[in-house]
Amino acid sequence: MSTIAWKNWRASLEREGATSPEFEVVLYSDASFIGEHLTLGPYDVITTGADISPMMPSLVVRGETLIPQIPDLVDRETGELMPADSRAYHGGTPVDEIAALLSLSCGVRCRAGGTTRVWKVRQDPFGSPVFWDMHPVPRLGPPNLEILPLVSSRQAILADAEGLLLKFPKLAAGKAVALIRSARLYSNALWWANEDPNFSWLQLVGAIEVAANTRRSRNLDGSEVLLVLEELAPELWAALTGTSDQIKERVARQMLPTLRAQRKFIDFVIEFEQGPPEPRPQQFGQVEWDAMSSHMKIVYDHRSKALHRGTPFPQPMLRKPYFDDQNGLSELPLGMSAGGAGASWMANEFPLTLQTFEHIVRGCLLTWWQGLPETQ
Repeated sequence: MSTIAWKNWRASLEREGATSPEFEVVLYSDASFIGEHLTLGPYDVITTGADISPMMPSLVVRGETLIPQIPDLVDRETGELMPADSRAYHGGTPVDEIAALLSLSCGVRCRAGGTTRVWKVRQDPFGSPVFWDMHPVPRLGPPNLEILPLVSSRQAILADAEGLLLKFPKLAAGKAVALIRSARLYSNALWWANEDPNFSWLQLVGAIEVAANTRRSRNLDGSEVLLVLEELAPELWAALTGTSDQIKERVARQMLPTLRAQRKFIDFVIEFEQGPPEPRPQQFGQVEWDAMSSHMKIVYDHRSKALHRGTPFPQPMLRKPYFDDQNGLSELPLGMSAGGAGASWMANEFPLTLQTFEHIVRGCLLTWWQGLPETQ
């Protein structure tokens, strides 16, 4: 059980002989990729030298398919329907997997386009030009808006990403699925940031949750359950004032699945985050990094309200960061309070910008990816 790209890559490691290309698919990006060629098992990633403005086919993936891509629905021996199996489903193609891994490893926007060349159709050794599933891939959002300026200014050096990318086929099957799902969520967040930053927040939180869910949670004793309730649900804890510890524990255990998900999200960030981006802005624009647990609780609360109430993240968290021309980008929205779109918020409700959160999420995911054990 794993993704198609993982299984295809593993198959290429086990076979003898040179790669025989079967298709070329373009990848769109607004990043400048440095390097000419990167071999990833049955997939060759090749730079095109295209102009990066506004959104161009910056890379080509030349690949070979070594395994069936469509699962059998009927048992060929018995004629019975095969059991359903969506354990490795992530909603994309094998090239979407490669694009997502490139997006995460390089920290840039990258999305698969259509197929431009195929082999073994007209017996042409150079391949046959085609125009399959091709569609415009525009730069989303207003033309002069960039909510993630660190992303758009990053240099994507293929050689620097190679080590992480080559770990992918060596991961256990389940871990590879989690990595692809997390990388695709991260990639979606970058792609949609200028058009729908609220969606990007949800995708980035989801990317952390997918990774965090690969880690085992230990059973909590009674006192630990109470501490979790007090920390993560203070209003409920206050409402239980005067009740016995037994009642509090019963309530806490009823809430535990929800609280545990939030706890895993926060703990994952605390363990894997790599510190603030450099250079840092002036003091008034800096996130209090030692209070990261509190910041992540606020982010998770906003995420829950967005999903379950339809209340978007506060508008200050949906704006581009303030730029200090001496020290860099503000890490948090400025002001003691802020208003917009018929609502207002206090500063403690908007602890950081989307750009700062992207930096945190990518740092966490890269460190987690690097630490995943290899199976061969």
